[in-house]
Amino acid sequence: MSFPWLGLVGAISLLLLLFGSNLLRSDKAVSRWRDLTWLSWAGVTAYLIHNVEEYGIDVFGRTYAFPTSMCQLFGFQDAAHCPAPPAFFTAVNVPMFWFAAPVAALLSRRHPLVGLALYGVMSVNVVAHVIGGIVAGSIYNPGWLTAILLFLPLAAWVVRTLFGRGGFRYGAWAFLTGWGIALHLILAGSLVPLMKGWISTSTPAIVMQVVNAGLLIAVPWLAERWRGGVLIRPAG
Repeated sequence: MSFPWLGLVGAISLLLLLFGSNLLRSDKAVSRWRDLTWLSWAGVTAYLIHNVEEYGIDVFGRTYAFPTSMCQLFGFQDAAHCPAPPAFFTAVNVPMFWFAAPVAALLSRRHPLVGLALYGVMSVNVVAHVIGGIVAGSIYNPGWLTAILLFLPLAAWVVRTLFGRGGFRYGAWAFLTGWGIALHLILAGSLVPLMKGWISTSTPAIVMQVVNAGLLIAVPWLAERWRGGVLIRPAG
């Protein structure tokens, strides 16, 4: 599976732009670490690196480890005996993190909730990896390390820097977290019927991942207009 390695090339390119130029910043008057657009791109970069641990090689040197781990949670021996094909896992990641997330970062200058939507996904993903490790009877699972080392501190920094007094309302962060939960539930809702044998083809589950990627942008874009934009008004 080549997509995590191609994504790593993208992540390295983004890191060079993030720290070596001002191209991915929207407000040069503040530190890049307080720039919403820069932080939006940092989230995209973190997810591309996270994909390498999940689908490239994990800390134990195992390749394609996350699909194997996921399939084992459902009682299958490994990914080769699992009804979820490689195309499903590619569909989960490429539309969302190669296309939707960068588009969201590009839109962040005018649509802050869209730009920060990925952080809701990241926050929920941290919890999912921790709980997944507990359910599996181990602490580590593929993706756990980058979730803890990248997602957790980045999300915490975004909340501390961009929300509360002088920033957006905490209700906006509650929305982003809730939407992150919803996107994970949509993913699970399309995967479980396949894993349980309730459907015999993976096509509906794969199509749903493409839809999910579009929803990452569409729902926060609509939320910005809710009640006259209350979620993106400055906190008192």
